[in-house]
Amino acid sequence: MIEKANKNPHKRKKSILKIGMASVIITCVVGTASSFVFAKEIKVTVDDKERVLSGGMFQNVGEVLEDNGIELDDQYTVNVDTNSVLFTVDTVEVKSKASGELSFDGKTIIYQTEAKTVGDLLGEYNIELGDLDRVVPGQSTPLEDVKEVKVIRVQIDELPSRQVITYTTQNKDNPEMEVGKTKVVQVGVDGESSQVERVLYENGVEVKREVIYDEIVKAPIPEIVEVGTKAVAATPAPVVETPAVETPVTPVPVTPAPAVQTPAATASTATNSIPEGAVKMTIQCTAYTATGNATASGVMPTANHTVAAWSGLPFGTKIYIPAMGITYTVEDRGGAVTEGIVDIYMDSYEACIQFGRQNLEAYIVY
Repeated sequence: MIEKANKNPHKRKKSILKIGMASVIITCVVGTASSFVFAKEIKVTVDDKERVLSGGMFQNVGEVLEDNGIELDDQYTVNVDTNSVLFTVDTVEVKSKASGELSFDGKTIIYQTEAKTVGDLLGEYNIELGDLDRVVPGQSTPLEDVKEVKVIRVQIDELPSRQVITYTTQNKDNPEMEVGKTKVVQVGVDGESSQVERVLYENGVEVKREVIYDEIVKAPIPEIVEVGTKAVAATPAPVVETPAVETPVTPVPVTPAPAVQTPAATASTATNSIPEGAVKMTIQCTAYTATGNATASGVMPTANHTVAAWSGLPFGTKIYIPAMGITYTVEDRGGAVTEGIVDIYMDSYEACIQFGRQNLEAYIVY
């Protein structure tokens, strides 16, 4: 058999050629089949809606998403690298970025973020909370559940003041004094107390005030008034006399002398320091001293000149307080300075304590 095969080499080459052609055909068929065998399906969730997509195992995730009409932009996040090849991925989650308003430190911004919670959002914007500060809603709240985040800065101040204790009036019967008559036998004097108030501010606005210390420095002295209780004796009726009848006398005409007119006394002109056109009102006055900072109007505060007033009084408004004998200028604002209250700038803390809190008559030039 071997000798016979060796004697026909041409027939042997022909057999090898057939085998080669068959191999090429098989390879093409297998390659075509492989293009189907190497496809892969993945689960894709877009904003909680699930789909099943397929693509070549060696395609990247981004291409498969784009081929199926899912276009990604800055408003979306993907839980995998879109450059990853499909055979390394089983599920893909596409979500819209959380968006809303973030208010902090006097400003409001529109955020669009991949952060998951309110706390993560604060970290993204490098917002730190003080010991008393808080955020609404809380830091653990998922951002997908909120549209507005507010950072609330909390400040607590303790303000010293002096309060007037108004004296009382006591009536005392006096049987030696006639009914209807009164007499002050002891003049009333107001007392004074020293107080410390704790004031809570949120974002610079006063929200709560409470007295944490109250001590009487000077007790009030009551006013004592004696009231007469003695009955008044009856007064006899006056005697009416009938006038005598006189014979009429014919009058003699007399030429009247020219009348001399006396000029009326001229009223004295009142003099005071009340500005012309000023509006009178009673205001509550407190005091403050140097903080090292300029006033809200940009100038440094000056004693016997600067006051902080409510926003309804523009900077430059003049306030004359007769009890102080000074016309002040509105140059500052304050968290606790609401309508009807002014804060007078003074040189020292001791002066503020001595002044305390007083209700004084004032004249305002708007």
